[in-house]
Amino acid sequence: MKTLKSVIKWVVAIALICAALVFLASINGLKVSRTVLSVGENNVTEAEFKYYLENVKLEMLSDAKVDTADEKAVKDFWKSDIDGKKASEVAKEKALDDVIFTETAVAKAKEAKVSLSDTELANIKAYLTPEVVDGMKESIGADADTLEKIMEKEALVNAYKEHLSKATDSPITPATEKIEEKVEKDYAQVKHILVLSQPEQPTDEEGKEIDTEKYKKDAKAKADEVLKKALAGEDFDALVKEYGEDPGMTNSPDGYIIDKDGYGIDGQSQMVPEFTEGTFKVAAGEINAELVESSYGWHIIKRVSIDKEAETYSTVLQSATNALSADMFEEYVNGLKKDTKYTVKENVLRSINVK
Repeated sequence: MKTLKSVIKWVVAIALICAALVFLASINGLKVSRTVLSVGENNVTEAEFKYYLENVKLEMLSDAKVDTADEKAVKDFWKSDIDGKKASEVAKEKALDDVIFTETAVAKAKEAKVSLSDTELANIKAYLTPEVVDGMKESIGADADTLEKIMEKEALVNAYKEHLSKATDSPITPATEKIEEKVEKDYAQVKHILVLSQPEQPTDEEGKEIDTEKYKKDAKAKADEVLKKALAGEDFDALVKEYGEDPGMTNSPDGYIIDKDGYGIDGQSQMVPEFTEGTFKVAAGEINAELVESSYGWHIIKRVSIDKEAETYSTVLQSATNALSADMFEEYVNGLKKDTKYTVKENVLRSINVK
């Protein structure tokens, strides 16, 4: 009899545990599907909102130069104040703004009969591999359908921007003089002499281990000497060939063309922040009078005039045009946002932790 009672107790206990697990799973499902805000007739779920919030978080941490691998530094940042508000609250506000921007643009795209092609829709599905979906599900709780919905909205925003750019008297096409002004202000052509602070190999030609501290000290002394020669008027290109340790300068003897954020005109490559800052500290035709140190070593930087006759200049103009057009599109949609009706569920928003 005692044995039977024990079995019954275990059966009941297991049943309760299973029920609890089912309940927790259902609560988790409700959590990511609950509405954070309504924009027009569309409800934005917590999972959708967190997608925008994650992007905002990364941007804010990057702007504040917070090491995302340092958990304490990240936590401290979100507790810090920005203009009298907690950084975490600022992040939520920015994410809300991004959601409303997207929903406004999507609504206007649909009004203008803008849609995505079958190819564009197929590309979105192809991008959402199981690995991508699993990663996003872990971070924001979004399933494949939700992610596909988000991607389609973002693609539709871009399609709407393209639609506007082709319109007569387009509100997002910059004037020629504005494009040229932006090139002068936000783009630079730069040559540099890089002196590495660390050896490329751990041993020398004889197989002996290199003293990295001595190597760095000697490299700094060499960089100082090269800078003196450059400032004294010696041929900069000749100094690049003699002392430069950046193989990229061999392939780009006329120098690199970068924007104010350090991106190359290919839109992909990006210079380290110290290099970009060192470049834009001087005017075209000048050599930076200070050594610029980065994780690579020391840079002797000379900013040169952008060659308007070079084939690459058309790419520079297009890059500047795209940047201005993107700014104008943002301004245009922000102007439309004032007529967008939305309602925020403050209790749900407050429950979302930024960490």
